[in-house]
Amino acid sequence: MAEYYCHKCALELHLLSPAVPDNLTATQYQLDKFIKHTAPTDPYDIISIFSDPAKETYRNYIINTSGSGCLQIDDRGRRNLIWVAGKEVGATFENGIFTIPNDSIKVVLHNNEFKIHSYPTLSDPIETKRCKRCNQLVIY
Repeated sequence: MAEYYCHKCALELHLLSPAVPDNLTATQYQLDKFIKHTAPTDPYDIISIFSDPAKETYRNYIINTSGSGCLQIDDRGRRNLIWVAGKEVGATFENGIFTIPNDSIKVVLHNNEFKIHSYPTLSDPIETKRCKRCNQLVIY
């Protein structure tokens, strides 16, 4: 089961050390992820795509998520940042069919300046989670 920490507790526990490089498409890996989630060229069974494909918007989403999002430690021990944008930021498609509007951003590999990237997601699974340390809602 995933664990969640509010931004404040994640910082205090030194669980959060986001890297936000100047160029979020500097490596081939990052460029591939940017294209995948802004203007995909390959078919995917399930994919989430940002509604605004601009590099500056993508960068701002990563900065906002890194600066105020909650920390999720998933079942595999990966540390992800999640920020609820309060507006639709993208959509998820399954086999090319729209299935879910997304109102949140997930930043993965947040502490690796060569692999950090993001994608839109739905806040529903996280909006009632509580911080493991202080028990406050992580999304507020």
